[in-house]
Amino acid sequence: MALACAGLLSVPSVAPALSEGRAYEMVSPLYKGGYGINQILAVAPDGESVAFKSQGAFSGALYDGLNGYLARRGSSGWSTSALEAPPTLVFPGGGEEPSDLSATLESTLLEGQPGPDLGAHSQTEDLFLLHHTGAPVEALDFEVVGERLKAVGNAPFDASYEGGSQDFSHVVFSTNGLEPLLPEAVGSTGRQLYDLVDGAGAGSLRLVGVNDSHKPIDPFCPVALGTNMGRGSTFNAIAGDGAEIFFTTAANSVEKTNCGVPKNPDLLYVRVSGEKTLQVSPSPASPGEDGPNAEFQGANEAGSCAFFTTSQPLVAGDTDASNDLYVARIGHAGETGGPCAPRGENAASSLEVSSLSQVSHDAHPGEAAEVQGVVAISPDGSRVYFVARGVLSEGANAEDRSAIAGADNLYVYETDNASFRSPVFVADLCSGAEASGGIRDASCPPSVSDLSETDVGLWLGGGTVGSTQTSADGRYLLFSTKAQLLAGDTDTARDLYRYDAITGELVRVTEGEAGHHANGNDSNFEATLPSESGLVAGKAGLTTRAINEAGTRIVFITAEPLSSSASNGLFNAYEWHREPGWSKAIVSLISSGSANEPVTDVLMSREGGDVFFITSQGLVPQDSDGAPDLYDARLGGGFPPPPAPQQACSGDSCQGGLSAPAPLLVPGSASQAPGGDFAPPKPATTVKKKTKSKKTKSKHKAKKKGKSKPKKARRSGRSARSAAGRGGR
Repeated sequence: MALACAGLLSVPSVAPALSEGRAYEMVSPLYKGGYGINQILAVAPDGESVAFKSQGAFSGALYDGLNGYLARRGSSGWSTSALEAPPTLVFPGGGEEPSDLSATLESTLLEGQPGPDLGAHSQTEDLFLLHHTGAPVEALDFEVVGERLKAVGNAPFDASYEGGSQDFSHVVFSTNGLEPLLPEAVGSTGRQLYDLVDGAGAGSLRLVGVNDSHKPIDPFCPVALGTNMGRGSTFNAIAGDGAEIFFTTAANSVEKTNCGVPKNPDLLYVRVSGEKTLQVSPSPASPGEDGPNAEFQGANEAGSCAFFTTSQPLVAGDTDASNDLYVARIGHAGETGGPCAPRGENAASSLEVSSLSQVSHDAHPGEAAEVQGVVAISPDGSRVYFVARGVLSEGANAEDRSAIAGADNLYVYETDNASFRSPVFVADLCSGAEASGGIRDASCPPSVSDLSETDVGLWLGGGTVGSTQTSADGRYLLFSTKAQLLAGDTDTARDLYRYDAITGELVRVTEGEAGHHANGNDSNFEATLPSESGLVAGKAGLTTRAINEAGTRIVFITAEPLSSSASNGLFNAYEWHREPGWSKAIVSLISSGSANEPVTDVLMSREGGDVFFITSQGLVPQDSDGAPDLYDARLGGGFPPPPAPQQACSGDSCQGGLSAPAPLLVPGSASQAPGGDFAPPKPATTVKKKTKSKKTKSKHKAKKKGKSKPKKARRSGRSARSAAGRGGR
């Protein structure tokens, strides 16, 4: 594996407002093939490794393009290796960026057409490759997951990666129904979903949307991971171990176009261990009767409970025809506890939909809940945050505000607390000019008129298009909103808030350092969080984490100068920090605040000890190329400073030896030249001299400044889909 070391000489350099105890470490290498760093892909839970993208070819990458890289922290610095497969495996003539990263960053998944070492390059075959990120980037170190894929009849086809289990022992993908990969799919015309099981040998490929007889549930309608349309989601649609896969499809259609319509609505199912299929959402009361679609909103990581919305009344207390939120338990008969409580170790064949509960239970019998969508579900499923226009809670929140009928009311529901049967009101969000929902709302600024400026992105798409995050147990919800939820929030820009489901406390995160800049009340600047990703690394929080598990540290970017040290008027990275018992939080700059280009991307490790961000400003002595680099503002970080330069000599002490000294290593790297535009130096040449007084000279020919050779073109269809589908959802 080609390594490019960086940060070897990083010193504890601290910006004027950098959080106490943090120091900068340069993560990306000095030599980057003439390019900078484009994007942070994922941060490992422990902060000891981070994946990123760059246009440059370095550290083992062969061609310019959006290459993936992984940096690992060592005792003396960070080292980088490429995350692409050799061209002998996939896409001859060019590597391929990762399709996904595992939940620990220990392995990467790639998809592509076989290269010369595995057979002729053809669109009639596809494969998924698994590579341990610590292994050399050589063909022998890439494993084929399950089996190579071929369509029945050897017809051309295209596989679209949908997600997988945390360790990629299960890889889920879809194909057009006209390109069946298994005999049981022949005759189906709708899009099909497949489960590729690693280590299963023959028969590792399974069709997902089938009944217990392994026949497609519906031969004409598409099978979708999670949900097909509307306000649904794919959050944890594949359980962490891959045993449960939630999907929606119609049932018993009689016409090829009769899909997802009242006479044949989409229903929610779960495929269990490739052995049996359970119908999660009930069918209409009578065959042929009109019914609404069921929209999957998410599940817990264990696959033991699933949340979905439907306007069909499913329990005795639901007497209205408005949209409601339900939670179904996938467990064994006789088990106790809440819907998302851990289940027993009984055989998968004994699993059933053991309970069905209405989350959006209205405290006033006969009144409609009018659920608008789900904002967030905690990974363990113990808490779900959703928006409804009905009054579902009798009590007021900590700010003495209550839910209002017709408003977009944000609620939290706790699934595993037997005494916690009703949702709790959190806040009233903003969805229109001077209105939230269908009524006037003082917390929604009058200037909010355009739909794109409202909060609807928080709940449309199950939280996947908005800016929301929770801790693992859902105690803390981090969200952005236009609504002015606290008395101190007087601006009309989008602010970040943290909600504590145990204490009911709501705090504004985007405040000024020590009240600086009107305490953050400048309507010209928004604050943003990364959008949620539905893939493996995203579900594990590696691609989006902005709040630590304890809820004490939050990172974000904004162009608003929240610190006196933010002088560039551009996007900068900030940290909000408040430990238990503190009456107020501390807001600090993470970036320098004086860079000539805005900061892009900021992510943290699970406990918050590492905060990674991209900046073009050199924050350690060896970073002088002006290209965007990846940095870690690390608690207790920094590496030993470089050795002090030798003092000038005089007299006889300046006499050299009989031969030239060993060539000097470039500061910061044993294999890379300083800066991003120069090739590694050639070894010095020793030349014998007749006299002792003359020193040896060696010439290093610098590489001409400029871009590397472009990566060879790939198939246009694959490239477009890769760019659109692999960057998160």
